[in-house]
Amino acid sequence: METMRTLVISGKEQAEVVRVPIPEPGPGQVLVQVKAVTTCPQWDLHIYHGKPMFAHQGPVPFPYIPGQPGHEMTGTIASAGEGARLAVGQTVCAWRDPGQLRPGCYAEYVVMDEADVIEVPQELHYTQVVSLELAMCIAGTIIRLKRTLGIEGKRCAVNGLGPAGLIALQMLKAEGASEVVGIDPLASRRDLAKSLGADRTYEAGSDELAARTEAGAPDIAVDCVGYPAAVSYMMDHTKEAVALFAVQREDYVLNHSGLSVIGYPGHFRESAEYALELIVAGKLEMRPLISKELPLEAYGEAVRLLRDQEAIKICFVP
Repeated sequence: METMRTLVISGKEQAEVVRVPIPEPGPGQVLVQVKAVTTCPQWDLHIYHGKPMFAHQGPVPFPYIPGQPGHEMTGTIASAGEGARLAVGQTVCAWRDPGQLRPGCYAEYVVMDEADVIEVPQELHYTQVVSLELAMCIAGTIIRLKRTLGIEGKRCAVNGLGPAGLIALQMLKAEGASEVVGIDPLASRRDLAKSLGADRTYEAGSDELAARTEAGAPDIAVDCVGYPAAVSYMMDHTKEAVALFAVQREDYVLNHSGLSVIGYPGHFRESAEYALELIVAGKLEMRPLISKELPLEAYGEAVRLLRDQEAIKICFVP
C-alpha cells in the first residue's frame, strides 16, 4: 500500500508529520497531489494552541484530523473518482474549504469533492494561486459592495493589512476606487500595502484619517480586524458603508446611524472565478503575501512566525 506524508496536530502546541495510506477518491471526487498549501493564520493559531476557531465548536479534539486545518491548496489531479470530469494532470486549486471533519490539505495528497476545486492555468506560479480560497472569501465582500453601493470613483479604506486586507485593497483598486488607504499597527505591513497599490497608510487608530463628518473621509471601508475598537474606529471614519469581513471575536455595540453595515455574504464559486480573473489579468498579486516557504516538518515554527507577526502567510511545499 502506497503511503504519503501528512501533518497531524497531536496535542496543544504539538505537531508531527506521519505516514498514512494515500486515500482513494469516491464518486464525484478527485485525488489531488498537493504542490503547495498555505497557512490560514486564524485557523492555524487557534487549533495549534488548542482553541476552537468558533466558540460554539467546543474543545479542540486531539489528535486533530490529519492534514487539518490546511485548506488553501494547489496541485494536480492524480486520479478521479466515478463521474468526475477533471482529467489526470490538470492543475487545480481548492476554492472552498473541504470541511474540518475530513482530512485536510497539509499533506502530499488530499481527496476533494470535484465541486470544491477549480482549474487554473498551468503557467501561473503556485505562489500566485495557492491562496485562491482566501481570495474567494474576500471577493464575496467586494462583489457585494460593487453591486450594492458601487466602488468606482469612491474613497475606500481597509482596516487590518494581514492576508485578507492586502487582497481587499488590490480588489478595490481593480474596481476603480479613486483612493484606497490601508490601516495597520505594523510599519512593515503598511509598507507592503503601499507596494501593492495603497495610496496612503495609517497606524491603527490614527487621528490623521478624516472622521466621517469631515471632507476626505472614506466612503467605504472593509474591516479585516474584527475587534470592537477596530470596528468602532471604522464606523467613526466612514461615510457610506462598513463591510465586516473579519470573524467578530467579541460583542460590541454598532454605532451606525446613517451608515450601512454589510455582513459576510458567504462562499461562492463566482467569487473564486472573479478572484482568478484578477490574478490572470495581473491585477491581484498573491505572491507577496507569502513571507516564507517551509517544509511540513516546520509547522510549529510557521505558527510561531504567524503568532509573533513575523510572517503574513507561510507556504508549505510537501
